[in-house]
Amino acid sequence: NALDDAERAVDDGVNVVKSLTKDPRLVPGACAAEMELGRLVHEAADRTPGLNQHAMKAFAQAMEVFARTLGDNIGVDSTALVAKLIAAHHSAGSTGSTGSAAGAGADAAALTGAAIGVDVDCEHEPRLVDAAKARILDPLAVKQWAIRYATQAALTVLQVDQIVMAKRAGGPKLPKQQGHWDDQD
Repeated sequence: NALDDAERAVDDGVNVVKSLTKDPRLVPGACAAEMELGRLVHEAADRTPGLNQHAMKAFAQAMEVFARTLGDNIGVDSTALVAKLIAAHHSAGSTGSTGSAAGAGADAAALTGAAIGVDVDCEHEPRLVDAAKARILDPLAVKQWAIRYATQAALTVLQVDQIVMAKRAGGPKLPKQQGHWDDQD
């Protein structure tokens, strides 16, 4: 009901203030920070040889889940939204741009940079927004801990999977061979 929603909103506000008193650093919200982190990890993966490259690229691709989930929640085509975000972040990364002068809801072609995120006020069409200019900001500490815990959970699952795969499967034992079948007269 409305009273529970109000209580949750006040509790969230108090927690944000508490978090910002410990660490006042902010990052662009609206999935901009996650997409930029994904881009940077992907670029580092391209310079990394061997099997680590594949793990790094998978981690970078996992950062897209945030934008995909947000797109699904606001009722837009999440695949088109993620494609627009990737294009905006990668074109900025390749040209060295730090952002554009466009604001909220601007044309996606005009928006590039590390602060480009999801415009949640769109009507059934995925749009981008410069989160920094629109003052959509998230505490850095919250992002750090969320990514740290998600990464740790994934590593734990992989470790358990390795243990399960390393154990010999229990099944019926094969009978011992007494020699070649033709040797028996």
